[in-house]
Amino acid sequence: MNTSKRKNLSYIILIVLLVGLLVWLALFLHHRMRYAISNAVFVETDKLVYSSFSQVAGKIIKVSKDEGETVKKGDVLAILDDSPYQKIYARLLAEKASAEKEKEALKIAITRLKQHLALKESQVQQKIYQLKEERKAALAQVEALSSQIAQLQRDQKRFATLVAKNLAPKRKLEEIETNLKQLSRQQKALAFKAEALKYGLVAAKKELAMVENQKKTIKEQKERLKALEDKIKALSASVAAAKLNLKYTKLVSPIDGIVAKRFHVAGDVVGPGQPVYALVDPKNLYILVLLEETKLKGVEVGCPVNIKIDAFPDEKFKGEVAEILPATAAKFALVPRDVSAGEFTKVAQRVPIKIRITEGPVKILRVGLGGEVEIKRK
Repeated sequence: MNTSKRKNLSYIILIVLLVGLLVWLALFLHHRMRYAISNAVFVETDKLVYSSFSQVAGKIIKVSKDEGETVKKGDVLAILDDSPYQKIYARLLAEKASAEKEKEALKIAITRLKQHLALKESQVQQKIYQLKEERKAALAQVEALSSQIAQLQRDQKRFATLVAKNLAPKRKLEEIETNLKQLSRQQKALAFKAEALKYGLVAAKKELAMVENQKKTIKEQKERLKALEDKIKALSASVAAAKLNLKYTKLVSPIDGIVAKRFHVAGDVVGPGQPVYALVDPKNLYILVLLEETKLKGVEVGCPVNIKIDAFPDEKFKGEVAEILPATAAKFALVPRDVSAGEFTKVAQRVPIKIRITEGPVKILRVGLGGEVEIKRK
């Protein structure tokens, strides 16, 4: 009886195990029919951000981040020796300050010269006016005396005749001659004065011409001032550029991301545009799946995806099919298959599929990590 019971129990256990195996097999087959599964999975990105000193070159004196570290936008990644750029900046600042000082001195000199020449011109013009009026008055007096002298000369002749005939007193003739001499002397003095005023007028006009000529100096000084202003503008631009170059000696992160690769260390000499870091933006990470062509049925853009990453087995990621690439991975292999003579071994080709990550801690992922995906077929 005990033996019979043990046999029956063994049969029951065997049947249960068989049923369980069949159920598991059915579920497994059902799961395989509903999902396309692949472990040819890689974390990838199409947008590596290469960070470099864009404008300057020199020796790196400090690197701040190592590969795999997270960075924030604006974090300092590396620093160049800025002493050459400090010297250039200081020299340009000194040149600009000197030019501005020269400009201010020249402006003051021009203002003073303009005031001096304006005053001088006014004085000379007033002098010319006075000389002209004085000469005009002297010539008028000379003209008036000429009339008087002519009358006295006529009176002298007439009275000389009368005195010779004893018809007039000699005293009257002497008075006329005395007046004639006085007026002649006055006329000569006024004529000399008019001539002197003429020469004074010529000299004053020459002085005015000199003032006008000095005005050309103001024009030349203004041109020099304009050249200085242009020089200061150019120096200001150079100072701004030198200041920017000083700023560019600090390499800052352009994004929030992860250091994928560091190409240089402290002591290396780098040139403008030479990559120092390669950064990854987690928002640009995706899952690349190389799916066998035999599993493509039902896989379409938009299909939901379950993602497992080997490095983080306790983390769950979800995604969706973003793109099914139009060529197989073998098409772009470094040594593609030669099918010109026919093939005798059929190999299942793998089609690259991009998976957009929609859920999960994307920031912990690193480019190149592997895993497994389950793509739910439509």
